Amino acid sequence: MSLNDSDGRRRDVPFDRRPAPLVYGALILGLAAAGLVTLLLEDMLQRTNFTAFWPVVTGAAWFGGPLAGVVASILSVLVVNYIMVAPIGSLSIISAADLLPLAMFLSMTLVINALVGAARKAGERAVAAVAEAEEHAQRLDAQATQMALQLEESQTLSEELEQATEELEERSSVAETADRFSRSIVQSITDPFVVYDAAWRFQFINAEAQALFERTRQRDLQGQVLWEEYPDLIGGPFEVHMRRAAEERVPASFEARSESGTWTATHCYPLADGGMAVQWRDISERKRSDEAERYLSLATTALASSLDSGETLARLAAIVVPELGDWCSVHLQTERGIEQVAVAHVDASKIEFARALNKKYPTRGDAPTGAANVMRTGVPEVYTDVTDEMLQMGALDEEHLQILRTLGLRSALVVPLTARSTVIGVLTLVAAESGRRYTQADVPLALEIGRRAALAVENARHHESALEAKAHAEQMQMQAESANIAKTQFLTSMSHELRTPLNAIAGYADLMSLGIHGPTTEAQLEDLERIKRNQRHLLGIINDILNFARLDAGRMEFQVVDVSAFEVVDELHPMIRPQMAGRDLQFDVVPIDPTLVVRADREKLRQVLINLLSNAIKFTEPGGRISLNCFADTHVVEFIIRDTGIGIVPEKLESIFEPFVQIDRSLAQPVEGTGLGLAISREMLNGMGGSLRASSEVGVGSTFTVTLARPSSIDPSTGN
Repeated sequence: MSLNDSDGRRRDVPFDRRPAPLVYGALILGLAAAGLVTLLLEDMLQRTNFTAFWPVVTGAAWFGGPLAGVVASILSVLVVNYIMVAPIGSLSIISAADLLPLAMFLSMTLVINALVGAARKAGERAVAAVAEAEEHAQRLDAQATQMALQLEESQTLSEELEQATEELEERSSVAETADRFSRSIVQSITDPFVVYDAAWRFQFINAEAQALFERTRQRDLQGQVLWEEYPDLIGGPFEVHMRRAAEERVPASFEARSESGTWTATHCYPLADGGMAVQWRDISERKRSDEAERYLSLATTALASSLDSGETLARLAAIVVPELGDWCSVHLQTERGIEQVAVAHVDASKIEFARALNKKYPTRGDAPTGAANVMRTGVPEVYTDVTDEMLQMGALDEEHLQILRTLGLRSALVVPLTARSTVIGVLTLVAAESGRRYTQADVPLALEIGRRAALAVENARHHESALEAKAHAEQMQMQAESANIAKTQFLTSMSHELRTPLNAIAGYADLMSLGIHGPTTEAQLEDLERIKRNQRHLLGIINDILNFARLDAGRMEFQVVDVSAFEVVDELHPMIRPQMAGRDLQFDVVPIDPTLVVRADREKLRQVLINLLSNAIKFTEPGGRISLNCFADTHVVEFIIRDTGIGIVPEKLESIFEPFVQIDRSLAQPVEGTGLGLAISREMLNGMGGSLRASSEVGVGSTFTVTLARPSSIDPSTGN
C-alpha cells in the first residue's frame, strides 16, 4: 500500500502487495534457482532436503500472500520429488521412507504461510492505523490554532483512534489464534516431538513427549537445557547425531539405544532460528525381534557344530558377548555340585581372571539368589540395577566383595537351561562397561537361547553315553568272540577225544559179534547190537557237535561241483530204508531224471538229506508215510521231503533252525538228539549257496524244502 508524507510525497510500506504476474514470475525463477542449487549441492545435502526452498516459500508468502505461499510449497514438493526422489526425473509415488520428510516440510510451510498471512494482515492493518493516526496528528498540529473551532473534529479523530486501538487488539487476538492453530498442528503428530532453541533449551513439547518426560522427570522441562537434564546422553550417539545436524544445518535420522535399553528411530530437523525440531519413535520391539532372530540363528549353528558339551557352551558364550552382555557364563548341575563350564568376555585376560575367581569362590548350592536359586526354582531372575547391597549379600568375604566392586557390574540376567522340563544348568548375562540395563523384555530371548543350549547339552550327553555304550558293547563282543573261540576249540578237541574210544568200542563189538574171541549166544549178540547202536548214536552226536563247531568257526570247507541229483538220492536208500522198516513207515521216492544236475558239495548234500529224512522218521508215527520228491526249473533244483507226522505249530517254525533247539512234537515219547541237525543242515546249505525252509500243519505233517542252484549252462528247451 502507499501513504502520503507530510510534504505530500507517496511512500511504499513493506506490506505493499506486488502485482500477481510479478510475484508468480519471481516464484518460478526462485524455484528454478532452488532446484539448481539443490542439484549442484546434492552430494552435501541429504535426500529430500528442502534447505534451498525455504527462502522461496517464505518470500512467496511474504510478497504474494498465503495463496502464493501454498503454491510455492506444493511446487517445492513436486520439484524435490522430481529431481531427488528415485526414480529421478519422474513424479513417482513417494515411498514410506521419503514420506515423512516431505510431509513435515509441507506441514511446516503451511504453518509458515498461516503465520505470515496472519502477520501480514495484522501488519497491514496496524500500518494503516498508524498512518491514519499520523495523518490525524499532523492535522491536529496544523490546526492547533483552530483547536477551539475544530473541537468537534478533534472528538471525531479521538473516536477514530479508539477504533484503531480496538482493531489492533482484534488483530492481536487473530495472531494468538494463529499461534494456537500452529501448535495444534504440531500437537497432532502422534510420535513424541520437541523443539529446542539454539542453546538446546526446551521450547515446545507435544503431549506424547510430555507423557514420556513425566515418567522420568517430576518437573516441567520447558526452558530447561537438554544436556543438563539428561547428562547420560552426552558422548553417546544421541548427542553426536543431534549436534552434527545442528552444526551442519542438515536433517539427520539415526537409530540408537538408550542406557535403559530402549531403541528409538530419531529424526532431527534444524530450524531457521538455530534451534532444532526432533521427532522420535520407539522401535524396541522390532529391534528385539531382529536381535532374537539373529542370535537364535547364530546360537543354533554354534550348538549344532559339536557334540562336545563343553566346547558347545564355550562357543555359545562367545557369541552373545558383547552385544547381549559384557559377561556371559554357563553353569551346569553335576555330581560335584554347580560347576562353571564356560565364561566369555571380549578381554581374554578377564576370562582367565573370572575362571580363577570362580575356582576360589565357587557357586554355593544354598545361595538364596543368582545361579543356585535359578537352578533350584527354574525361575529367571532380572537385576536391572546391581546395587552395592546386592554385592555385599553375594560376597563370601571382604576380599570377594572388593573384587566384585572392581568389576563394575551394573545389570544382570539369570535364566535356567531347561531340557524336557528339567533344569540342567544356568545361563548368566552381566552388563558392565556397556551400561546396558536388562528388563523383563530381555527374558524371552535369553530363555530361548537357554532352552536350545540345554537341548544341545542333553544331545551331547546322550552322544557321550552312546559312545560309552558302544565301547562297552564292543568290549563285550570281543569277550564273547573270545569265549566263542574257546568254546569252538573245546568242542573240537572234545569231539576228537571222544571219537577215538567210540571207534574202539565199535571195533571190539564187531570182533565179539564175529566170534573171534569165542562163540556168542543170541542174548549176547543182542547186547552187542545195542552197544553198537548206542555207539553210532553217540558218534552221530559228536559228529554234529564237530560240524557245528567247524561251521560256527567258519572253518568248514565246501567243494561245490556239478552233482547228479539222481545218484545222491539213490545213495540214500541203503541208509534210510532199514530205519523206515524199523518204524513201519512207507517211503515213497518220486522218480528223478538221471540227467538232472545240481551245484553242491556231494557229501554235505547227502548229509543234509539224511538229517532231514532221519528227522522225519523220528517224528512220524508207525504206519505213516514219508516221501522224497525232486523238482527242477531253469535256475534251481528243489528236494522236497514230506511226512505225515504230528506237525509243528507255526510260531515254532523259525526257531527249529536255531542251535540246540528241540521242539517236542510228540508228548508220548522222548526225543533223542542234540538239536543241532536242522541248524547244521541250514548252515551247510548256506555254504553251498542254497537254502532250507519248512512248512507244517499240526496233525497233518511237515514239509522241508532244500533249494540249490543248477549249473549256469542249462538248455532252456530241455531243462538239462
